[in-house]
Amino acid sequence: MPNPLTPRLAELRRQFGTRLRELRERRGLTQEQLGELAGVDRKTINRIENGMYSPHLDNVFQIADALRLPVRDLFELHGTSK
Repeated sequence: MPNPLTPRLAELRRQFGTRLRELRERRGLTQEQLGELAGVDRKTINRIENGMYSPHLDNVFQIADALRLPVRDLFELHGTSK
């Protein structure tokens, strides 16, 4: 049985999605274009950006490569509470 989504995890997902959207838009890419470059479905990009989906680590690597960024840049979340 999967663990329930805690408020903290929900907030971190939201922030990760916001960060991904910010980086994608800086590159001038649509969700569909990023999905094609990263080898993932556009719907997956949309779900990640909206905090509805926690990507697998392999997807994170593929997305970082598609954006031509170090993986750590995706995790520069602002306003996280500890």
